[in-house]
Amino acid sequence: MSSFLGRNFHICFPRRVIITIMEAKPVETIDAGGNVMKLMKLGDRLLTKVLVENWCGMCDVKARVDDVFIVEYVKSGLHLVYEIVSMLRSIQTELLPSIMESAHMEVLSPQMVDRIPSPRTMCTHRYRAELPRNLTDLKCKIILLIRNPKDVCVSYFNFLREIKSIEYEGSFSDFISLFKSGDVIFNSWDSHFLQWKTFKYENPNYPIYTVRYEDLKKTPVEEIKKMADFLGIECTEKMCQDIALATEFSKMKQQKESLNNGLISSYKSGKDIMYRKGQVGDWKNNFSSAESESFDAYYRGILDPSDHIYLTDKPSTEQSN
Repeated sequence: MSSFLGRNFHICFPRRVIITIMEAKPVETIDAGGNVMKLMKLGDRLLTKVLVENWCGMCDVKARVDDVFIVEYVKSGLHLVYEIVSMLRSIQTELLPSIMESAHMEVLSPQMVDRIPSPRTMCTHRYRAELPRNLTDLKCKIILLIRNPKDVCVSYFNFLREIKSIEYEGSFSDFISLFKSGDVIFNSWDSHFLQWKTFKYENPNYPIYTVRYEDLKKTPVEEIKKMADFLGIECTEKMCQDIALATEFSKMKQQKESLNNGLISSYKSGKDIMYRKGQVGDWKNNFSSAESESFDAYYRGILDPSDHIYLTDKPSTEQSN
């Protein structure tokens, strides 16, 4: 049962003895062309009405020592990594007969998360402060997935245009400004990146493994083996190869779109929109030269030079840093 109380009131539990009431307020963000996106603001987070219902209370969910969390900024390849990690943990090489949303902390209520049997592989777009408090003490393993924000921007634009409730009809060129400013669902790419970078810096002994989407697409077998090693799972070369083959984009798209998905009613097209292209470098088909240069300059001005690896399509092995 949701903790949403009707109207815009939501109960959060930042302490066991203190109950804080936050009001989710409707807001409209406007892109460079004057097109409106209708969202809800809860604290400093931009969400949708559906997301607001389950947002608070997740801090009080009890993490378990064998939990694994996959963390990403939206549209960075979460479905792919969830499938790989789930296959590794269950020692199988066939796609799951379920959709990733069954383990997505933004779709589930705290009570639903509590009911998932161990070992849990949970997916989220949240910051550390929005996840279970005891996660750090237990040192639950975290896989942090990062994708070139140019491709994220393109994928997110196509996704948001499909969501009925936000009523967004802007063009891609006009959307770029919204993406950079973070006036979209889940706020900005750089806020997510920097929040998790800070957590890693302040917790140097925490078991957190960062994987780039570009590396996973370029050298899937090698990256799957690295994730298996991080998780402490013995995985043969053959098993890594089989998982890589099973999780090829076209195979996942066909299998997952054949499953029952209750979220489809939320989309304008009335069909599953999670699997569009899954390509590296599709941004080249959407950004103009000027937009690309401006986008690069913006993020290079925010990130440290050592983090510019996340702004390229080249695999890590080709980097000079």
